[in-house]
Amino acid sequence: MLSERQLGVFWVLLGNVLFSTKAIFAKLIFVHGVDPTMVITLRMTFAFPFFVLSALFFHRRRKDVLVKKFDWAHLLLFAFLGYYGASFLNFSGLQYITASLERVILFTYPAMVLTLLALFYKEKITKIQVIALFLTYGGIVISLVPNIGTFEKGFLLGALLVLGSAFIFSVYMVRVGDFIQRYGSLLFTSYIMILATFLVWGHFLIFGSFENLYQPTNIYLLFLGMSILSTFLPVFMISEGIRSIGASNVSLVAAIGPIATIFLAYTFLDERLNTWQIVGTLFVLTGIFLVGRKAGKAPVRVR
Repeated sequence: MLSERQLGVFWVLLGNVLFSTKAIFAKLIFVHGVDPTMVITLRMTFAFPFFVLSALFFHRRRKDVLVKKFDWAHLLLFAFLGYYGASFLNFSGLQYITASLERVILFTYPAMVLTLLALFYKEKITKIQVIALFLTYGGIVISLVPNIGTFEKGFLLGALLVLGSAFIFSVYMVRVGDFIQRYGSLLFTSYIMILATFLVWGHFLIFGSFENLYQPTNIYLLFLGMSILSTFLPVFMISEGIRSIGASNVSLVAAIGPIATIFLAYTFLDERLNTWQIVGTLFVLTGIFLVGRKAGKAPVRVR
């Protein structure tokens, strides 16, 4: 029988593998001419009922939690950063780069969190963490620079968009810790996802087209899979993992994400990494491993 710690590791592993399917679903949907605005809108719309039900359920279990008016402003900001802004940049970047490379770039966020904590909260960076930072960002350079001339137009833009997504998400993680402790990770996540859905729909009303909401049944099925498998379920799996093994251990186990995406992209999208990208991926994963061992205070959250 698995111990609580072993079960926590299992939930984090499974949750990150499921999150890795997001890029696969997005690539399969982009083939049909669906733009990023529509992708994020339908993704959140399909997931919305599940998060409403979960919010009602966890609110009944945490009747002692009272959301103050000022807290709603913070929750709205966190929804904007973590699940609207970062997701929109991420999906926009995925139009130009492979799913495998997207995940490698995205998983630089543990190193970014470490840097932000040192700059703004005066947390000391150890020698191991400095090495981790050089490995992580060096891996990006190795993956991108030697191959820029061989990629299609827009590749560099896509890489920068995903890097921007990782940065915004890092800011979210640095600021969100106290609120997670106050509300509990499950209730907090439900609130954030509900608010993020309203933000996404606000974006859609300004930039989207209602005609694009009408899609073939197979596209709706892809969105349903994305909403459940790579949005709703992994959010709570990783939240449970954080409760069981702690944030620093979660960041270590989360290194499975890029590897899972590479495997899934190879299986479902027939993507291949060249030698430079493989070397760069190893650098990034090594950096993530070192950061995961040391980044104890940064609450690692999911996207």
